[in-house]
Amino acid sequence: MKLFPLIKEIISEVGEGSAKPYAFSTKFEEGDSKFSHRIVDFKTEDDDQYELVLHAYWGDNWITDTYGSHITIDFFLTGPSEFRDGDTVVNKGRLFRVMATIVAATKEFMNDIDYKEKGIDMLRISPTKTRDDDDDRRANLYTAYIKRQLPVSSVKYDGEEIVAKLK
Repeated sequence: MKLFPLIKEIISEVGEGSAKPYAFSTKFEEGDSKFSHRIVDFKTEDDDQYELVLHAYWGDNWITDTYGSHITIDFFLTGPSEFRDGDTVVNKGRLFRVMATIVAATKEFMNDIDYKEKGIDMLRISPTKTRDDDDDRRANLYTAYIKRQLPVSSVKYDGEEIVAKLK
């Protein structure tokens, strides 16, 4: 078998979404007529505890005046003291299940707030870099999942932030 077709097949699987999400629960939620905020917790079989933070902004406020109506996604590895660590890379072969969980919780949040009715048309994510300013591995991974798993019409990455146009 030739190596290139095999590599292409493996790469095309990133973001395809067949991994089973972890069970997750809402830890905190608040909102009003102009924003919604949700914190979601989940744990891997290795007891790595994650926290997913979702924000949605719409209507007339200083955030939408600056950035437009949008949803932000942040997730962190947390410890016993609830310390948020977005820079630690946990490489235990759980990447696809972690990403599947983030996608599932994000879709649930988008549906719960009815993003279309509120005119939310953007998704914003700022991936951390583990090595240097040219380290786009996380951005590439997140972009693959966004394109394949979320209702987007376009995705752009400027080296600092991923901005996806929602359908």
